[in-house]
Amino acid sequence: MGSVFGNPVLVQSIKQVAGLMAMAVKYDNELPDKDSGASQVLYDLPFSGEWTVLNGGVDEETSHSWDVCTQRYAYDFVVLDDEGRSCPPDADAADPASYYCYGREVLAPADGVVAEAHEGCPNAPIALDGKIGCGGDDIRGNYVLIEHASGEFSCLCHLKEGSVAVRAGDRVVRGQVVGLCGSSGNSSEPHLHFHVQLGASFYSAPGVPIRFEGVRARPAPNYAAADPRPVPAGAYDLFPPLLTRGLRVEAAARRG
Repeated sequence: MGSVFGNPVLVQSIKQVAGLMAMAVKYDNELPDKDSGASQVLYDLPFSGEWTVLNGGVDEETSHSWDVCTQRYAYDFVVLDDEGRSCPPDADAADPASYYCYGREVLAPADGVVAEAHEGCPNAPIALDGKIGCGGDDIRGNYVLIEHASGEFSCLCHLKEGSVAVRAGDRVVRGQVVGLCGSSGNSSEPHLHFHVQLGASFYSAPGVPIRFEGVRARPAPNYAAADPRPVPAGAYDLFPPLLTRGLRVEAAARRG
């Protein structure tokens, strides 16, 4: 009879539950929020060009994963066309390379030091039937974790296999390429998962609302075609500096 410890994804799920309990004790349920706990660091977008926030926000209604406190303020970014599609209508939707964001450069959102860099995860099968699989031994897939000032760590996940361009201990600068967008790990289709956590642990470091700078944002055309969930009234009023799903974003200016 197989052990659960032979299933790395299940082990991660158990660690996440244990981490939630540890955070409840440590923070007495007073976790960072948009009013008093937003990031001390001002972050750039971790990519160039126009992308859309498909998932994420700073309130329970818009949150990526409200009950998963490490990822409470995470974002999933994709590239959508003006019809709200993430890949061309005549493309093979089962092929990750068909998606507009696949293979695009992922950038360090601020200066820092690489704390972790994980490689070796293949793409997950595209969830055409709605069932999300996991490609590889980590739900983050291939990822880079960067330590910044004020004890903040940014996590960039689901990178393309073989694309991670940095290693633990490397010093990186804002805008440096750290990998390419892929669909590895626990991924429904190619996208970039990005969050900032207050500590190094993926399991017990709470997420913080991310203050962005140098960003242009507007409602994405035909966003409802990609995401039928309504965007709560007033959600866009939080920008700047906070983003919400349904916004098409791009860097207004990137520092050299």
